Amino acid sequence: MAAQLGTFTAEQAYAAGHNHKEVQLLRAAKILHSVRRGVYALREPYLALGPMEKHRVDTQALLLSVAAPAALSHETAAVWSGLELLTPVLDLLHLTRPELQASRREAGVHHHPGSLPAGHVHEVGGVRQTTAARIAVDIARTRDFPAGLAAVDSARRSGATEEQVRNVLFYCASWPGARGASRAVACGDERSANPGESLSRAVLLDAGLEPSGLQVLVRDSQGFIGYGDFGWLPHRVIGEFDGRSKYGMAPDSPADALWREKRREDRLRALGFEVVRWTWADLLVPSKVPALVREALARATVRSMSIA
Repeated sequence: MAAQLGTFTAEQAYAAGHNHKEVQLLRAAKILHSVRRGVYALREPYLALGPMEKHRVDTQALLLSVAAPAALSHETAAVWSGLELLTPVLDLLHLTRPELQASRREAGVHHHPGSLPAGHVHEVGGVRQTTAARIAVDIARTRDFPAGLAAVDSARRSGATEEQVRNVLFYCASWPGARGASRAVACGDERSANPGESLSRAVLLDAGLEPSGLQVLVRDSQGFIGYGDFGWLPHRVIGEFDGRSKYGMAPDSPADALWREKRREDRLRALGFEVVRWTWADLLVPSKVPALVREALARATVRSMSIA
């Protein structure tokens, strides 16, 4: 169990000297939980797991029970690989199986058809799974643009190169969803630091407000000010997701943080920048972030005209 994320098979229990009746009595007493048919875990620790941890344990149980040649793929491979996703769908486990002729879902598993050339699959910790580049393309093929962009950005942050992701897309060009995935692949950028920034960029791109720069380094005569998540540099506008700038400072009290943030914004404005901030709540209203950015661009235009 320790080597299998707390799971074990009935056959392993029998090999350890237990019998069928003992296993069933432990199930009836609610000490054991049936994760999959013939695969068990201790009930209380299993039910206390969060969504990500539960998905990993469910995946381990699947690996103990699946017999056909397969590789973890899509969201399941992303969770197993530690790739950050935007709103991952965790109620299904995903396997890609080259021998299948059609997609099917059964017992909580989505079995995907699709070839797995050598460059699209690798083994991590003894588990066969698709590479980051293939994960990104598979998710971009099957989810909407924001989710696909977040997957591509995450794969790029993990070390997958732009060329690797494009090569996977080229290989899958005739597969369902490839046309839609091409936009996410073309727009992918490892400089997006998290799924929230990826979603922000998707919203901005859809609104025709593509930033001219990401993770924009800003300095003044006093030295380093910080990195802006987004920049519209010809207009002297900096955008920040979630109201947090990445300045490398240790956590401090709310009052100190507020004072430091005010000082930083004062320095940015002294350089002629407008600063616009938004949160997760703002991103839930599709028109909100584009409106905030357009207002900042308008203020920047007025400021430049007054200086001139």
